[in-house]
Amino acid sequence: MRPTNLASILATGFAVLVGLLQPALSHSGTIRDPWSSAHIEMLPPDIRADVRKWDTACGGPIAAAQRFALYLTVPGAQFLALHFDDFHCRNRAVHCGPAGCLHEVYVLKSGRYRRVLAVHAYDVRLSSSRDQAFLEVLDASGKGRTLRWNGSRFVER
Repeated sequence: MRPTNLASILATGFAVLVGLLQPALSHSGTIRDPWSSAHIEMLPPDIRADVRKWDTACGGPIAAAQRFALYLTVPGAQFLALHFDDFHCRNRAVHCGPAGCLHEVYVLKSGRYRRVLAVHAYDVRLSSSRDQAFLEVLDASGKGRTLRWNGSRFVER
């Protein structure tokens, strides 16, 4: 075979190469749906049961992003914060509104999680300093207030 048109041969080779690479790229994990019910299934059983109650209000299957549940451990307490802005629900209005989305904070005591805070906010951030837990609650303008864990609940700092 005698190449008569080098550009045509190169174009055909490039098309074949792209055709071979495309299926490999689509399974590489670089493009994924961030919503997964697995992020809900990994929650502790008592919290998972609370979250599953949203199924009906959402009008369909629920899912969550990886950062839906964030943990903080300090001596004597483990906290779990749920960020409903990272929660997939067909009817987003059931957990998000003008003040922001629902955020719930749980503490592990005696082997069970107990909800210690539920607030609509732009974000909540758990942190620790000197073995003490703090919670910053941010509104839509970025202004925040910091609460301190007193052993039974979060209180103004």
